[in-house]
Amino acid sequence: MQRAFIPYRALLLIIVLALTLMPAYAQDDVIRVGAVAPLSSPGSYQQGKELLLGLQWAVDDINAKGGLMGKQVKLFVEDSQGKPPEGAKAVEKLITKDKVVGIAGEYHSSVCNAEIEVFHRYGIPFVIGSCWYDGLTAKGYPEVYRTSVFNSKQAENIAGLIKANGIKKVAALVEDTDYGIGIAENIKTMMKVLEVDAEFDFEVVEKTSKDFVPILLKYKTRVKPDLLVVAVTQPGGFLLLKQAHEIHFAPSPGTMVLDGTCTAQNAEVFWSALKDAGQYIMMACPYSSSVQVTELGEAIKKRYIDQFKREPNYLPLQGYDAMFTLLSAIEAAGSTDAKAMMAELDKTKLTGTRGEITFSKEKGVWHNQWKAVPAFIFQYTAVNQSPADAAILYPPKYANAGIAKPEK
Repeated sequence: MQRAFIPYRALLLIIVLALTLMPAYAQDDVIRVGAVAPLSSPGSYQQGKELLLGLQWAVDDINAKGGLMGKQVKLFVEDSQGKPPEGAKAVEKLITKDKVVGIAGEYHSSVCNAEIEVFHRYGIPFVIGSCWYDGLTAKGYPEVYRTSVFNSKQAENIAGLIKANGIKKVAALVEDTDYGIGIAENIKTMMKVLEVDAEFDFEVVEKTSKDFVPILLKYKTRVKPDLLVVAVTQPGGFLLLKQAHEIHFAPSPGTMVLDGTCTAQNAEVFWSALKDAGQYIMMACPYSSSVQVTELGEAIKKRYIDQFKREPNYLPLQGYDAMFTLLSAIEAAGSTDAKAMMAELDKTKLTGTRGEITFSKEKGVWHNQWKAVPAFIFQYTAVNQSPADAAILYPPKYANAGIAKPEK
């Protein structure tokens, strides 16, 4: 029998075509999902890394159990840099080039605000990891879901704390972003809703400023609030708190401080940056090691402590919940079709790290929001205190202490 002869050029063409098609076949062997977070300056990259850890762990756990639909999940990560345009470009790349079927994550609300427009344009689901601005869900986009806390929930606790402690004069310094301005407006609204008998004013500051002393001196000498709320993400927020202490303004017997960002709960970074300036700082947070969480949450806490030898802050848990929710929707749908995934997200009833996750379908801020997401107010009463040992001040159901003040 005479052997068939394949010309060299034809053979070369076959090899090139085979190599060209390989990625497509490889792509079919995995389920591609995305993660976005600030991983470099000027974004809050330390917070972004903590968030990403939870996102990655959720993927790892699903893969350890066999993946989804018989396939492993592959995570594609993009750095939003804390910049809205970069966040939008990152999402565009994940959707159009990396071909992800859904994305979870993000930390900065202003970046989220740019990103959700891309999700809405492409019809791809997005589970927000840690952006708190009410307007993100209030837009009513069917693609956007949130498992993290939100501004008005935090503001309700802050207003409740003010009322419960008879605080009469409150001032807030908030960053020039949707998050900062949003939480100030929410506090004002919630004080009216709860009929809080107290004055409240706020001022917007540049979160990238290196010198907050002039504005702090104005509040120390002229405004003289009983409580100063700081809603400026790090590193600016830590710098503001440090400078408030250095000029003997707050915390003091006359003026207490509440960190509205919960970055204070990142204890290693917080105490390294503030040292004794961190004592007596209160913080509004969606989680603490001192509050019992679910069995899954306890497992994530242990995993974090085993790896890093310290208590986690809220971000790994919020990241885990966001990605776990997205992956669970894929599993329930048995499909990576966006509409099928969103139909399952709408029906979510899932035990996450901090409770049972469900999404409200009410209009406004609660649209596709985990409405019952937990939130608390804590206080450090000693230098280098662990978040697990911080006093719980609010809500009353969990409170184990009153507000502690410095003697001088």
